[in-house]
Amino acid sequence: MGCREWGSVLTDWALDELSPARARELERHLEQCQECAHAAQRLLSVRQALKSSLIDLDMPARVVVFGDKVVSRFAGFWAALLRTAALSTAAAVIFLAVVSAGFRFGGTRLVPVTAGAQPALTQAELHDFVAKAVAEQVSLQGKELQAATRDQVASLRQEQMENLKRFGQQLQSFELSLNTEYKETQQQSALLSVVAHEQQLPAH
Repeated sequence: MGCREWGSVLTDWALDELSPARARELERHLEQCQECAHAAQRLLSVRQALKSSLIDLDMPARVVVFGDKVVSRFAGFWAALLRTAALSTAAAVIFLAVVSAGFRFGGTRLVPVTAGAQPALTQAELHDFVAKAVAEQVSLQGKELQAATRDQVASLRQEQMENLKRFGQQLQSFELSLNTEYKETQQQSALLSVVAHEQQLPAH
């Protein structure tokens, strides 16, 4: 199997989605292939940076617990995000927009940030990290394009645009689902408050 064919396997490995046998096979390849080992390290670094810097600024600083349905949607979105980034240089730039939106990912749930909490990376540090990651990816793709035909270049650009478009649609769907769940939670809380208040009123 050529190194290019290990791309999707590396992404699944970074997301802990490989079977134990497949993971051992990949790890043996990483011991022999320095290029794939560097690529694996970049994927893990990008994932860690995103997990440390996604902060929720739209919702108030209180604990908001979502059901399993919402958690599974977020997990699917996260996997799609990392896969899109691995496939497209342009998608790496979108990382900055996601981080700037201010979400923080904690374990498998979204959690609020208290007043004293600070992200693991500052915006400037994350901007510098992503800029370097983009530069590395551009350099790698530049080397590939030098040996590619004109048709191959056009096909690659088309694939990148399709990946970027799909990523944008997933991001919009994700934000909509969060806002909908949050509004429903607020409505339920208001209703419970009214009911509790009525129960405390003296009987006439």
